[in-house]
Amino acid sequence: MTVICLGEILIDRLVALTGDHEDLPGGAPANVAVALARLGLATAFIGAVGEDEPGQQLTHLLSQAGVNCDGLQRRPAPTRIVEVQCSPQGDRTFGGFIGGETTEFADAHLIAADLPASLLTAAPAVVAGTLGLAYPTTRKAMLQAAARVKAQGGKLVIDVNWRPTFWPDSSVESSGVLDQMRLWLAPADVIKMSLDEAIALFDTDQIQVLTAQFPQAQILLTDGDQGCQYGVPNIGYGHVPAFVVTAVETTGAGDAFLAGMVYQWTQCRWQFADRQDLEQAITFAQAMGALTTLKPGAIAAQPHPHELLDFLRAQTGRAWTLGTV
Repeated sequence: MTVICLGEILIDRLVALTGDHEDLPGGAPANVAVALARLGLATAFIGAVGEDEPGQQLTHLLSQAGVNCDGLQRRPAPTRIVEVQCSPQGDRTFGGFIGGETTEFADAHLIAADLPASLLTAAPAVVAGTLGLAYPTTRKAMLQAAARVKAQGGKLVIDVNWRPTFWPDSSVESSGVLDQMRLWLAPADVIKMSLDEAIALFDTDQIQVLTAQFPQAQILLTDGDQGCQYGVPNIGYGHVPAFVVTAVETTGAGDAFLAGMVYQWTQCRWQFADRQDLEQAITFAQAMGALTTLKPGAIAAQPHPHELLDFLRAQTGRAWTLGTV
């Protein structure tokens, strides 16, 4: 029963104000995969990297983290390198790509025919982003993978990532982004997005508007240090505040948060008993996100269980254990 993370793994080139840079592994689905593996869940990654040295390094990294790489495809195209500029407060801005146009990188060429059928048909859930929707070949593979998991009763968890530079036409109005997003989100069991993404894509900052558009899904609306709103069928709406920390770099914090939520959902079979259980699960996930901001690098900063439990104990004044909260 292996949770699948579907999408991109890449190199984040962190560029400081001085012009110095550091290359670190990243990519939202890969970040989630490593975080889940560190929490002890059986996890697999499906995506595509190049037949180059960065592709080999990223494959080795996932394997060393305990992530199943049977679905990782190697393509005769470069592994994506994305420029990330960080402010002194740890906030990040995504720039362009190093080594080609957005359609020329390996993750744009995930092949549906090469998907690992045995993993998909046994998966309790697939966790995916939205960046791959920008590329027809990868989009086809993503839709096929999700359909296979859903067909045998698995869950579809979607993290909405709006990064205009990944799309050949970055205009929301003219590029067909919304049509692709709505098609992809329609069967989702869980939708997580940031407040900025809700405004940019759906012209709203109201979670009630989002739940009306996607009534089948549990929806989490995150807003950095302002915390998380939720809209969950049979429980209702609410807000859980974030932990206050001094951020070093925020890349990967939302992915760590999502991993914390996926972990908790797997422990309760995808249905929280009541509002208290849901809000404690979100608190667990908020701790995952907060810890990730304390170190540079989206994957390197994903917390280990002892770090997470120590942080929760210090912040809440009570003991926590892995498993249902």
